[in-house]
Amino acid sequence: MEPCLWTIREMRNGLERRELSREDLLESHSRQMLRLGTPLNAFTQVFEPPLRRAGSSGALDGIPISVKDSLDIAGKATVCGHRARLSHRAGKHALCVERLLDAGAVILGKTNTPEMLMNWETFNDVYGVTRNPWNLERTAGGSSGGESAAIASGMSAGGIGSDGGGSIRLPAALTGICGLKPTPGRVPATGHFPSVGHPGGLLGVIGPMARTVEDVAILFQAMAGHADSDPFSVPFQAVRGAVKGKVGYVEDPVVGMALAFVEGETGVFPVQTWQRIFDVWRFFFLRLNAHPIGFPTPYTAPFLELEAPSAGEILEMLAARDSLRARFLMAMDDYPILLMPNPGFGAWKCGEFPGVESMAPLTIANLLGLPALAIPVGWDVNGMPLSIQAIAKPWNEELLLEFGMRLEEVRGRFPLAPITQSI
Repeated sequence: MEPCLWTIREMRNGLERRELSREDLLESHSRQMLRLGTPLNAFTQVFEPPLRRAGSSGALDGIPISVKDSLDIAGKATVCGHRARLSHRAGKHALCVERLLDAGAVILGKTNTPEMLMNWETFNDVYGVTRNPWNLERTAGGSSGGESAAIASGMSAGGIGSDGGGSIRLPAALTGICGLKPTPGRVPATGHFPSVGHPGGLLGVIGPMARTVEDVAILFQAMAGHADSDPFSVPFQAVRGAVKGKVGYVEDPVVGMALAFVEGETGVFPVQTWQRIFDVWRFFFLRLNAHPIGFPTPYTAPFLELEAPSAGEILEMLAARDSLRARFLMAMDDYPILLMPNPGFGAWKCGEFPGVESMAPLTIANLLGLPALAIPVGWDVNGMPLSIQAIAKPWNEELLLEFGMRLEEVRGRFPLAPITQSI
């Protein structure tokens, strides 16, 4: 197997044992990019030479990664698929990029997004359509679809996405990889465009994506930590240990696949007001964003016909969000881990998005500020990956990752897309 298809853990071990050099590892990724770069169209910029920090070493020393094109890299454009931003040049690195460089990572380039991140498919008029490594006729999801395609295909070992309505977890699900949407504030969002500030910061976060949960944990450890520049960041002591209590689940065929790999007691999670959660999320993510964006996107256009929300409406929705969150967290007292659909089906053909309502399961963790982890568990009738999301209470990322790693150990490593090894 080509080194570009190894896990980050395997790459680190190979480098430490001198079974390969950093140059060998980089060259393996470069060959994969030459093979698959055009058919997948995952990258918007490929850095020549790759970006690295001289003298830096750490958990990611020599590991080639990618960065979603919504995060600033000094001297490079942050375009987000919007033609008017082609002339933009970032003055400095996003803080999470700084931390990965400090850990020794090698940044290969930036990856494609839908215009202004406002879609669950990755395409735009600037860079075109990003395709799924499992089937080139199908989508890699969005808005971190360039990241998911790059990682799933072995062009990148892992990377950074962002998630305001499933935008890490959905692309991870559709391409058979893993991704973590953290609690707001665990990973600094400084240097993300559009800015992740209040009330958008209630929904949108930065998080890691990789081919295994263990690799996601390695990236998360390098990225996470307090930062005064992020208004949601707080000094924090990680919560670790085994899950105490039942693993809750929502009844769903794909979740049923995952239950076969879960150890310990499980139980059906008490029914919540799912539709109300989705409606409040839609207010913050679509209606509230419609006027600031300033031009119609496919799912904000209808809200441009309405007046911008008043201060009273925003306060009312913030109160509704707090009430929903309190009820949900009380229900989680007995179910510290909750398994839900992600989103409950596999990748659709490019341009045939099944509708915003079909994304409702993904919006719960965003509105309520919960960490959520995408884990692949099987395939649909078309041979496309299927995934669940494991959700925990706020600030319980380490507990969630430990649960995911154990499930992954029982399940075994999820296979790679056939295109990764032949084309």
